[in-house]
Amino acid sequence: MEWMLVWRFGKWLGLALWAIGVYQTATQSKVSKRLNALYTLTIPGFAMTWVMGWLMMKNLGHSMSASWISNAMLFGLISMSGSFLRAFWSSRASLYIGMGIVGFTVSIAAMVVRGENTTTLGVVYALAVLFGGILVWRLPSTEEADSEVKTMAQVIKGFQWVARAEGLTVLVLFLLYLPAKKLFDINLDGGTGVIGWTHGVFVILYVMSLTMTSRTLEWSWGRYIVGGVSSFFPFGTFIFEHNVSKELEISDKL
Repeated sequence: MEWMLVWRFGKWLGLALWAIGVYQTATQSKVSKRLNALYTLTIPGFAMTWVMGWLMMKNLGHSMSASWISNAMLFGLISMSGSFLRAFWSSRASLYIGMGIVGFTVSIAAMVVRGENTTTLGVVYALAVLFGGILVWRLPSTEEADSEVKTMAQVIKGFQWVARAEGLTVLVLFLLYLPAKKLFDINLDGGTGVIGWTHGVFVILYVMSLTMTSRTLEWSWGRYIVGGVSSFFPFGTFIFEHNVSKELEISDKL
């Protein structure tokens, strides 16, 4: 029960960070502030919410087969996609803000109601969409205050920390968890599967960050694919992000 309280607190803290991050990326007019909110609030909040939520789900005997869980995750990903797009791009602001906020409200509604009745869920989701739409409508103006351009440093530094976090989950999974389980029959996560789940969450966040960074810095398709494949190998993303950071060092010297 004590651990359940810790996980519940962690989930609510994650939700708070996620919510603040979504709001900040939606309302900030400067690209630098949106990127800062994305990488310091939205991404950590989303990750914490779903890692703590996984532990709670396992403790309560739920599984991903439950429709409310899969729906919450789906709309959470829609919210994250909207936040990424809004943070990086100034065009189509209303669409991306709507994705970020409405996706978040529907995801929260699914977590709170936890029902399986189709009619009930339909009504709840409709109300969540309406509430999210009202929030979007009531937001302060998001017109650009200036013509600020994203610098390479802003984009690369945000990508670096996501790449390192994802790389750390790979190291734990392949160099600690799997050897301990296969060789010594020791389950480091107590059979909850949280280590694999955490890796999966950060893979998703890494791919999102990689995609937006690649588009912004105009990388080739080959480089984008190499960056994606590197997420499945120990030290892969560390090597990739280190090579990317060299571009920043070179540009600073020019």
